[in-house]
Amino acid sequence: MTSKRGVPDWSVFVVVALFASGCYLNSLTGDFVHDDLVAVVGNPDVVGRNPVAALFENDFWGRPMAHPASHKSYRPLTVLTFRDVVICDAVKEVCLD
Repeated sequence: MTSKRGVPDWSVFVVVALFASGCYLNSLTGDFVHDDLVAVVGNPDVVGRNPVAALFENDFWGRPMAHPASHKSYRPLTVLTFRDVVICDAVKEVCLD
């Protein structure tokens, strides 16, 4: 389908997607900041020291929800996404060596 100007409708989405992606390209080679070290590097759920089922029992920081010091921030899909990124990065490192 095309607009009244003769431009395909999907081209608008491509332009927006490219612009949005371009805004974040410089962050791909960035380092961890602020709480990333605790939330990603030090989180046993993210780095694979805990089984996947633990993602649904622990808070965002990798502590059991019942723990007195738990933050009670329950975000299992976010933690699962972090875990997937860590796994993909490890596979990439092995494949490139």
